[in-house]
Amino acid sequence: MVIKRSALDNLDFSDVSTGERMPEETPGDILRTEFLEPLGMSAHALSIALRVPAPRINDIVRGKRAISSETALRLSCFFNNSPLFWLNLQIAYDLRVAIAESGEQIKREIEPLPPSRRPKHPQLSREQLKAADDAAAATRRVAASR
Repeated sequence: MVIKRSALDNLDFSDVSTGERMPEETPGDILRTEFLEPLGMSAHALSIALRVPAPRINDIVRGKRAISSETALRLSCFFNNSPLFWLNLQIAYDLRVAIAESGEQIKREIEPLPPSRRPKHPQLSREQLKAADDAAAATRRVAASR
């Protein structure tokens, strides 16, 4: 079923939504649901494979700890993907939390630099763009499964 964007304002979602914000998906949620569960692997087994203390992976999976650069390297080596995938998951999560907690206040407090004075931005590499896309897709899959 396709719904036009213009029709969304007229739809009633009261039977499926309470209006409460869903908790943000953590990088640990994605590690657990997209990687560990399909493999039937525990956080403890992963910590052994990565040669890191068990509490590090357990805390990441529970959403109590961020994925560091070193852990991203270890995860990418084990799962044969990019360390940027893991770091982008973490950055995207951190940014969503910051926006939810402080976004409106920051917008009120900060006056943007006029366009004529803004510096030009460098282009992202293909690897960076792919890693960002992969991280976004994993986040969407986990959110859709809830």
